[in-house]
Amino acid sequence: MAVISGVRSQDALDDRKIEKCKLIWEILGGDKFCPLDFSDAKTHSSRTRFNEGENVVFVGADVVPGHSSDARSRMSEMACLAHELAHAIRASFGLERPFDLPDKLRDEAEASLHASWFSVLGPYDRYCLVEDASDQLIKWLCYRKE
Repeated sequence: MAVISGVRSQDALDDRKIEKCKLIWEILGGDKFCPLDFSDAKTHSSRTRFNEGENVVFVGADVVPGHSSDARSRMSEMACLAHELAHAIRASFGLERPFDLPDKLRDEAEASLHASWFSVLGPYDRYCLVEDASDQLIKWLCYRKE
């Protein structure tokens, strides 16, 4: 959904970038919650996402930051994977995720805000996640007013 995501990289991942994502996932402690799946990673324009039904994070081309100025586009691989890990953690709590607008925007905001508290993140990643949460909540509020 274009309303939720920024403009992130569309270029297929190479082996080096895949290894970087594996290391980031290990640093985040993501393997305690769910595995990563790289089956789409070498496909142009593939999406990074948490699949609640399978309890797996699919890593896509858009795990890499893009060139737009919004927070979601600027998020590093670390911040992007932290966001997806937050979805997985929240699912492990039994929280049901909405998949329709406008509440999907609120869920995205909550995941970014949750991820911003991960202690391994640097200040820039934390800032981008908080800014993304704010952006998603502003969009959610706009939908609610309509």
